[in-house]
Amino acid sequence: MPVPFTPSAEQQAVIDAYLRGEDLAVQAGAGTGKSATLALIAQAQRHKRPAAKAWYLTFNKRNATEVQATFTEYGLTNARASTAHSYANRACRAIPSLRHMVERLNKRDLKIGDEMRLLGIGRSSRCLAAAVHPDAIRPGDDGVRVPDYDPAFSVQRRFFTLTRKTVDKFCQSADREVASQHVPSLAELRPELRALVGRELIASAQRMWDELCTPTSPLGTGHGHYLKAWALTEPVIGSPGDVLLYDECQDANPVLAEVVVAQRGRVQLALVGDANQQIYTFTGSVDAMQGFVALPGVTALPLTESRRFGPLIAAEANRVLDKLDPTGEGIRLVGIGPRNGRVQRLYTDADTYEVTAIVCRTNALVIEHIMSQVQAGRRVYSTLDIQDLQQLARDVALVEAGRAGEARNTVLQGFTDLDLWNAWLDDDEDEHQELREKVKAVLDYGVAQIAALASVLKAKPELADVTVSTVHKAKGGTWDSVLVDMGEQPIDEDDDEKLRLLYVALTRARQLVLWKPPAGTTRANVREIVRSLRSGRTIA
Repeated sequence: MPVPFTPSAEQQAVIDAYLRGEDLAVQAGAGTGKSATLALIAQAQRHKRPAAKAWYLTFNKRNATEVQATFTEYGLTNARASTAHSYANRACRAIPSLRHMVERLNKRDLKIGDEMRLLGIGRSSRCLAAAVHPDAIRPGDDGVRVPDYDPAFSVQRRFFTLTRKTVDKFCQSADREVASQHVPSLAELRPELRALVGRELIASAQRMWDELCTPTSPLGTGHGHYLKAWALTEPVIGSPGDVLLYDECQDANPVLAEVVVAQRGRVQLALVGDANQQIYTFTGSVDAMQGFVALPGVTALPLTESRRFGPLIAAEANRVLDKLDPTGEGIRLVGIGPRNGRVQRLYTDADTYEVTAIVCRTNALVIEHIMSQVQAGRRVYSTLDIQDLQQLARDVALVEAGRAGEARNTVLQGFTDLDLWNAWLDDDEDEHQELREKVKAVLDYGVAQIAALASVLKAKPELADVTVSTVHKAKGGTWDSVLVDMGEQPIDEDDDEKLRLLYVALTRARQLVLWKPPAGTTRANVREIVRSLRSGRTIA
């Protein structure tokens, strides 16, 4: 069946530009029919070039699944939706020199000590045990003294963790070699040691990458490794006459963005995203749209009409956009969805127990709302990975007991010094922001109450009355009524990161937004719930 609706004027402009053969940069606001527009492009292509294909790529599995379902529903057999990792996985299986990258995915044949010996971590890690002598007086002597013996296992393991993080950042980048920009923050080290440790990490990471690229290596690989290895082959996607649809490009992984843009001139490109929904910068993502729009011959077009919600919710979202874009040059939403939709600023606790979703800025707030909703007798589903959080709770307990080397989380393994641990918790750098928030939630609530949550959460959203999620996990989701909780602190008008999170949260609702913390739901209430969990009383 054809796409069963008439495109809007904005959607028609996108289709017309595609049919003229132009490369497109589509700024698609929240709820503006992005998936439907992509389907319309694929439909137009099938009529214009019946033998050609439309390739849809994204990093998000949920997006890929939903778009493929749309293509299938409308009978668009010429269109294929896939995550970048799925595409790269299939490509690597077809390349003999890269097949091991997917066949050894998540394999751990070596013990950690053997893995470190394979990579020469003992000698490389000596830099972390270096001492600085302030009385060095010879010209060019920086006072750094590196020991001529391998340091303690905990020091080696910390260097090993930093090496893996350096490789991970290299794999996320569009660079062809490991370099200084891939070395993680070394702010916890003395300034005199940072350059030395950085050089050793670059060399160690390059050895690890070379080993990962060796078909006979015993090292296990990860998803980022085979994606990077595939990207370094300068891959070709599709055939001349095809169109490549790249979604969520405001949070593009640089390595994939480079691959996509490199297809230009051979296939037609349509990059789709919303700069105001860029919320993954802490993972190293970039807004691929900015550089793409600047290229000659690229046509930039907006999608502003949102069928998800009506004018009142759109007006609330636009107030956030006004702060993000005080010049007024960017898009503003036009709500053409349910006209009875509204934003409710004054409400009772009872109102919060009627919503179908709660969207929070932090994991700590997610836990609070799970407790509150369960206490009210509601069935709760959460995007929170409770098993992962339980394991993290055990790791945090090990760190605080001075046994960080036994932790599973590779980042936490390095915190053998509690002063360094506390400094990291107070840090506000983007790197490991999500992990730091989870750790703080664990410290706030402890292992026992997190274990209690695992016993009451529903396994699927359809089994629950309410979904409780962080903004990051809620992105792409839609519910009838949403309670938005950004925390107790007001959001500064120049805090673009939190404003973008707020914009995403507000635009998840179709009918009702409850916005501002509900009166009566105080930290004291939450602490009482925590005490009841600790005392062993059953959660209703």
